[in-house]
Amino acid sequence: MKKLIDQYLQSLGVNDPQINLDWLQSLLAAHLARYPFSSTNVILKHELSLEPEALLKRLVVQRRGGYCFEHNKVIFLVLKELGFDVRPLIGRVMLNGNPDNGRSHRLTLLTLHDKQYLIDAGFGVMNPRQILSLDTNLPQADIRYQYSVESDNRGGMLVIATNSDEVVTLYRFDFAEYLESDCTISHFYSHQAPDAVFVNHLVVSRILETRRYLIRNLTYFEYDDQTGQERSVDISDATMLYQLLTTQFNLQLTEQDAATLFSHQRAKIRQQQ
Repeated sequence: MKKLIDQYLQSLGVNDPQINLDWLQSLLAAHLARYPFSSTNVILKHELSLEPEALLKRLVVQRRGGYCFEHNKVIFLVLKELGFDVRPLIGRVMLNGNPDNGRSHRLTLLTLHDKQYLIDAGFGVMNPRQILSLDTNLPQADIRYQYSVESDNRGGMLVIATNSDEVVTLYRFDFAEYLESDCTISHFYSHQAPDAVFVNHLVVSRILETRRYLIRNLTYFEYDDQTGQERSVDISDATMLYQLLTTQFNLQLTEQDAATLFSHQRAKIRQQQ
């Protein structure tokens, strides 16, 4: 596994590990820019093992993308190997406004110099670009959003994204003990249950320093967070989808993969009409 971790660090250009927040921030930003969030593997019905070597090969070597249980486990494995004090947490996604959704989001709790931080590399297009401090109630600035970590008055914490146009609660979490077996159970639901989001919806995103790219179902979005400009375009055919997935999102997929994904999403759209 060490060889794969070294390959991962080299791919991000951060292969001189340092036990400090600046180095960790560089790792997170580089990870978000290089390795896209993606539900493509779920829809294509690939085996999604969370065993360390299989996971690292899929994300780093094969460049197939992944979602939170994959991205954030990679971050966890790498930091654990390097000697950081980290442990997994599992949160409840609240994008639909329901605080009682099942636990379906993995993230990483870091303790560094007696302070606690939240590291998340797997929340899609609204993922914070920075590591979030848990020792402040003040908003923590990104480019488009400010992120706050606040009490939910139920023994847990809320992660909230705010700008002049909207306030979005991303998820809530607590500090209970979570084991890899707990993550495996939630991961199984997320990519196998018939009503799971990623089983039904194509979601692919990539976050650069000032820009974000998103595919949601069969619409492509670009966001320029410096200027505030946004644009969207309908994905008209499998060829267009293939070009987007392999260029804007740097995924290693085949034209047949793209055709399967396009057909899947067209069928879902027809079902809703």
